[in-house]
Amino acid sequence: LVVVSFHSHLSIAVDPSAFAACTHLTLMVAPRASGLVGAVLGGVTVVEDTAANRRRALDLQYWRVQTHGLCSPPRRNWVRAVLLVAHRLRGGSLALPREMWYTILEAIQRCELGPAPR
Repeated sequence: LVVVSFHSHLSIAVDPSAFAACTHLTLMVAPRASGLVGAVLGGVTVVEDTAANRRRALDLQYWRVQTHGLCSPPRRNWVRAVLLVAHRLRGGSLALPREMWYTILEAIQRCELGPAPR
């Protein structure tokens, strides 16, 4: 996730290879005045900075069922472990509905899930 933000009267030049090593790049948002909108950087097309695209960027920062596949294997395993514990607790006094566990996980940023990718 990359969000480019700067004053609209500035211009910016970005080397197209600057994001080549970003293997987990999903979304890039930049102001129209940047001249980057529509450019392909790191295999991702830069989209205009709009309220909807900012919301998409924010949604990508947090774990969701829809973003689970974007997580690194150790982070996916961390989520699986939490859900397995939840499943194990279902019969006891600490039981919560599955939807509640999802709500709890959705409050966690993806970068906070288990170990960082190597």
